[in-house]
This record gives sequence, C-alpha cells and structure tokens, in this order.
Amino acid sequence: MSELDWDLIMKVHLKGSFSVSRAAWNIMRNKNYGRIVNTGSSAGIFGSFGQVNYSTAKLGLWGFTQALAKEGHKRNIRVNCIAPLAGTRMTETVMPAEVVQALKPDFVAPFVGYLCSDQCDENGGLYEVGAGFIARQRWQQSAGVQFDVDNITSEQIRDKWAEVNQFERGASNPQSNQDLMAVVMTNLEAKQQAKQAKAASGGAAASSGGSGLKSEGIFNMMASYLAAGHGKALIPKVDAIFAF
Repeated sequence: MSELDWDLIMKVHLKGSFSVSRAAWNIMRNKNYGRIVNTGSSAGIFGSFGQVNYSTAKLGLWGFTQALAKEGHKRNIRVNCIAPLAGTRMTETVMPAEVVQALKPDFVAPFVGYLCSDQCDENGGLYEVGAGFIARQRWQQSAGVQFDVDNITSEQIRDKWAEVNQFERGASNPQSNQDLMAVVMTNLEAKQQAKQAKAASGGAAASSGGSGLKSEGIFNMMASYLAAGHGKALIPKVDAIFAF
C-alpha cells in the first residue's frame, strides 16, 4: 500500500466527516439543536483483508462519533454512527445483481431519517443496518485477571492467558473508560485492605482508617456512596476520571 493510498482514504472518510461536521457545529450549538449521522463500516468494526486504510478510517469515525456525542450532549446535539450493508457501485462489482438490489440504500435511508429527527434522542450509538435489519453494536469486556503489580511477570500472564480471554463468566459491557478505572480502583483498594489486615495480624501498628489524611476520608465516603448504587445515574453525566 502506498502512502498516497493511505492518505486519500483518510482525507475522504476522516477529514471529510470532520470538515462537514465542523462547518455545521457552531450553527447547531447556537440553535441548541443538531443531528449528525456518520457512516462507518463493518470493515472498521471487524477489519477487512486488504483494506487496512479503509478499516482504520471507518473505525476512526466511531471514535469521532463518541467524542462528538459527549461534546454536543448538553447542547441537544445528537451524534450516531451507522455501519450500513448496502448495494453500491463499489459492492456491485463483487455481489450478484439480485443481492445488490435487495441491499438498496433506500432500505437504510429511513433509519438515517429517524436518527436525524427530533423524535430520536439516541446519542453515541453504533448500528449495523441493511435490507431492513437494524441492530446496535457494543463493546464487551471479559472479567479479566488482576495480577499482583508488585511481582507481575510475562510468564504469569502466559499462564493466565486463557482466563484473560474467556467471556463465559463475569463479562460486562462497559459504557465508558470510567468502567475500567472503577475496576482498577476496586482491586487496588482490596489489595490495600489485605495489606493492612496482614500488618494488623502480625502485630504491626496499622491504622484501620488508612493514612489519616482528610482527603482520603472524603474519597472513601465517595467510594462507599457509589458502591451502594446511589450515584449510578450521575456517573454517565460526569464523563471524567478522578484519580487520587
């Protein structure tokens, strides 16, 4: 693949979407209303042999969509992404004529119309659509494995590799990067508590309240509040990570 092949695809799909959205964005902000539908592809979701440039650009549009959805939410701007299966001049070279006919873009257009309507409040969604079929896509995260960061080795990861990759038990569907932070912080807190318990049982001086810093007490109260489920409705609105 030449650099020109790469650059042209990025200009058409990523730069093109950026340019159109940027031209409309301030108008939408001022009107306190807007609807944007980006056109991704299954090639971006799943990859496509021989189309590294196209697959990269199309998945890039999904990241573009999610970021714009967050930035525009308070201004009543809704941004979604579709991965259409449609018969086009490109696909008619590799599909039978009757299949191309069955996959006419006309069957995708009503869904795009709905996403653009004031009756649709969906924001930041990714949808596969074709021949009248509509389905939402989402990420799935395995339960994962928490290693001891004080003594982690490549061999330990190798030995737990099957467990890292299994989705049969404990898998979840993360909604934001905060989900991973929550898991990490929970595991770190459990590790700290285990250390304190070990120190206490060994006769060493250990404070049950942690370091004694006022800020730590505040964060502990926040963690308890969120762990009890009281803050679930608030978390998606914050869209931030707090590290301490």
